Amino acid sequence: MLKPLALLLALSAAPALAEDAPILAKYWTNNGSLPPEYAWETDVTILEDGALTLKHCTGYETEGPACKTRRAKVAEDALDAIRTAARDSGLADNPARETDTPMVGGGLTGGLVYLDGKEVKLLSQPTEADAKRVGMVLTAIASAIPARFDRFLDAD
Repeated sequence: MLKPLALLLALSAAPALAEDAPILAKYWTNNGSLPPEYAWETDVTILEDGALTLKHCTGYETEGPACKTRRAKVAEDALDAIRTAARDSGLADNPARETDTPMVGGGLTGGLVYLDGKEVKLLSQPTEADAKRVGMVLTAIASAIPARFDRFLDAD
């Protein structure tokens, strides 16, 4: 009887679990508009503390057995690379503009970064003038995602 009581007291005295860290970056990609049996979408969230969550869904589903969630830890240097790319892009103060001639067919990739209290939007179809700036930040985020998750990010 004393052992369960001691365990209960120990657990109640343990510090509460810390809340999730703020979001640093979000990254999403899909393989375009296809019949449900071929369609997939992947969403990645990276927190300031390096916690990464990847959710991959097929067939236009957003929950249930068609979706798989994976977790990983992103190294501090990769987090710094995302911050640096976002800062160097100038997108926080000079946001990218959406193209007037949207792509037809094919997959899309986009995202966002929270930098110094600002949301830096990474459009999936920026103007040609903004594509390089958006691309360098998306590349930094994609590089932070562990290689073992590549199968959830590529159309093949």
